[in-house]
Amino acid sequence: MSARLGGGFLCLACIAMPIIIVDYLMIMSGAEGGAEITNVERARYAKSVFAAAARGWTFEVLAISLIAAASFILMTRPSRAGWALAAVGALVTMPMYPIMLGGYGEVFAQPDLNVDLFMVLRAISLIVFYVGQGLMMAGFGLVLFLELRSSDRLMPNWLYGLGVGANAIAGGIFLLLHFGLLNNFAIGGPFGLVGFAIMAVFGARLALRSDPLV
Repeated sequence: MSARLGGGFLCLACIAMPIIIVDYLMIMSGAEGGAEITNVERARYAKSVFAAAARGWTFEVLAISLIAAASFILMTRPSRAGWALAAVGALVTMPMYPIMLGGYGEVFAQPDLNVDLFMVLRAISLIVFYVGQGLMMAGFGLVLFLELRSSDRLMPNWLYGLGVGANAIAGGIFLLLHFGLLNNFAIGGPFGLVGFAIMAVFGARLALRSDPLV
């Protein structure tokens, strides 16, 4: 029964994450200038869309919490090493949300916008985000790789293979961002969306399986 509950947590979280990601990208699409945008312009734009972005982060922190809980529950499976890595990644990600919801909120609530403080908080949150998501997505990839090698398969082999590739690439891109070898995380977006979608299918199959003891 616990594995079915873990599968339910995983499914809910991995359905929510792509919706949250797409919504965030749409919100931030108005930030013109890319790498050429100044810190002042970036801070002003972030302040203008903070209410909308904060709405997504409020749900995202719950989704990441469910992923952490599911990962701990599912460590009883043969893919425990992958779940452990995913759990660590989710826990590393968690401090990002107090920084953004609380820290950004207080900065933007002040009469005078403190651009320097905003950029410090943003830099901290990006490090947490890159490392946490890199480890979590890599963990998902390892989970599916180990599940593919087990006898208790819940999905077709090709779906496992696609999930391993998508999650591993997404995790690798986030870690490359952490080491400064890339400068735009949008390139990992499509792989991350596919990875979450396949993990949602995996979670649903766990949650709906007929054997309540597994």
